[in-house]
Amino acid sequence: MFTITVLSICFLAAISCKIKKVKAPLITGLIWYFHLAMCVFSILCLILLISGYGFKGTYTERVFFTLYAGSGVVLYGLTQQEVSGKWVYLCAFYGFPFALAFGLLLPPLRTLTVIAGLGLLSDGEMKRYPIDDDFSLQASSVDIIYRYPTYSLVQDKYWFFEKISGDIVKPAGQLQALRTEKTAGNDSVHLYMKLINEPGVSSRVDTTFSLIQ
Repeated sequence: MFTITVLSICFLAAISCKIKKVKAPLITGLIWYFHLAMCVFSILCLILLISGYGFKGTYTERVFFTLYAGSGVVLYGLTQQEVSGKWVYLCAFYGFPFALAFGLLLPPLRTLTVIAGLGLLSDGEMKRYPIDDDFSLQASSVDIIYRYPTYSLVQDKYWFFEKISGDIVKPAGQLQALRTEKTAGNDSVHLYMKLINEPGVSSRVDTTFSLIQ
């Protein structure tokens, strides 16, 4: 709910600023600095994600992306309308909800728009199951897009960063119970999972995976 809440507040604030024709050069300048800082962090997040790394925490990247987009929406409301590269840049943030609404009106784009909207606006659900001080198993799910959670191995790395290795296991079912136990060599983990496939039907996963990815 964090993403949709922040973006909704920023969108309403931008509309209010436009209607009231607010002129606040000092506040606008400060928000620009904040926006540019979030832009740098967002670009860094993308580079890290491509490399299989990320900032520590389950929703850290999404917070940076959300604040970057939200500050861009607010800046649109505080910026005077004029034909310039800066104004067109800010229009991209403010116009995103209208682009989604337009996509929902066109039957060929409706499914794609819904998936894109959920993927970008839904925080989904993430839960981590510690293995030891350096490793944990992360379960991620987004309603409608993924029927079942996906599982990743998260390794604590380098101060503020962590390494994320996806698709460690691919069980088909909703997790009911999970237990992990490191093997004798401490280089792999024995994983036991109990899953619910449908009401009244359960299954079990008993496997071992390596900690060295």
